[in-house]
Amino acid sequence: MGKIKKIGIDARFFGPKDKGLGRYTENLIKSLEKNDPPSGGNQYFIFLRKERWNDYRPSNSNFKKFLFNQLKKNHLDLMHFTYFRVPIFYKGRFIVTIHDLISSHVNFFKRTAYGIILKFALKRTSKIIAVSNYTKQEIIKQHKINPDKITVIYEGVS
Repeated sequence: MGKIKKIGIDARFFGPKDKGLGRYTENLIKSLEKNDPPSGGNQYFIFLRKERWNDYRPSNSNFKKFLFNQLKKNHLDLMHFTYFRVPIFYKGRFIVTIHDLISSHVNFFKRTAYGIILKFALKRTSKIIAVSNYTKQEIIKQHKINPDKITVIYEGVS
């Protein structure tokens, strides 16, 4: 596998307005901006919802922002979905972060929709990032995923 050049990041949930997931996404992008210098060769495509457009201002020249509906137009080498909601018709190579598995206390319709989208994401993804060993074990147990496909990366402190 060659060096990845065009990397997309799903920032539909970006910033403190979206609580934990928003902070995770914001801190991921800010850390990459600091640790992957412009001379590194990677280009980052940050995909935002219209409501979050002004919340993100790139601080690294290799980071550009786009509206999420422009996802398919950019021919990325890799897309990172920071949440399980991967667009079903997305055909590119991607990884997904799973923060936790939904509680059994939600209604039948939400649990069913969640299950369909999650199953698609877990089947099609190149790699799964789990935020804890517990989440990894739950993914393996509930969805029969090969443990080698899952990497645990703990959420850090900003």
